[in-house]
Amino acid sequence: MDVQMEMILKGGQFKKLLEEQSLELRQKYDMKKAELEILYFLSHSGMHDTSTDIHQQLLMNRGHISQAVDSLCRRRYIIAIPDTNDRRYVHYKISDSAREIVVELTKRREEMNQKILEGISEEELRVFREVSEKIRKNIENLL
Repeated sequence: MDVQMEMILKGGQFKKLLEEQSLELRQKYDMKKAELEILYFLSHSGMHDTSTDIHQQLLMNRGHISQAVDSLCRRRYIIAIPDTNDRRYVHYKISDSAREIVVELTKRREEMNQKILEGISEEELRVFREVSEKIRKNIENLL
């Protein structure tokens, strides 16, 4: 594997860009990076809204997830809803008081994504998605 591909898979540059893009919002709303990431994830995750889902998708430390979720609940940005079938699980939903943050965060992410994908055709994106999915599955199998 070449260095360029490893750099993309590690995501270092992308993580740095996300941090830079979210700095203003983190300061504006006095939030930690993990809190913003979780808000964004929950706003786009559909039925995948438990701590386990957050851990699996964002690959965040469980302790950081717990602290961030507790903070978001205390600040009333998310609502904790116990699972009706399995009391070990809690589902997290975005509250109305977080809607403004989520809208602003989503807008910034969409603008950033548009710039990242500038000059890339739909066909190139389709191939990239297919290859990325195969790589993801191969990595998952190795883990």
